[in-house]
Amino acid sequence: MAQMSCNPAMGGIAKGQIVREIDALGGCSGIITDRSMIQFRMLNRSKGPAMWSPRAQCDRTKFTLEWRIMLENNKNIDFWQDVVNRFLIRDNKICGVSTRMGVEFESNWRNSNWRYF
Repeated sequence: MAQMSCNPAMGGIAKGQIVREIDALGGCSGIITDRSMIQFRMLNRSKGPAMWSPRAQCDRTKFTLEWRIMLENNKNIDFWQDVVNRFLIRDNKICGVSTRMGVEFESNWRNSNWRYF
């Protein structure tokens, strides 16, 4: 959950814009980055202000931990870690999954557009 790539940076010219847009919509990317940051740098300072771009290097382990804490404290999300063994099919539609532990999760399959072929 929330694994960073081998280059644990958030920000820069392209990704920095996306992070700001996510945060403007109520997301937490910037907050988690601030909590796990180990270095901050403003890129392109030799160019004009329109090209300046913040970038933060994060501690990969702390980043993952902070995201997990944030997500687990969200009352609208439940987590279940298991392996899906098979699809549950009714009326030629996928209506859920069955897991290795024998738990079945069903969807609102009557309103689904997913079809099993």
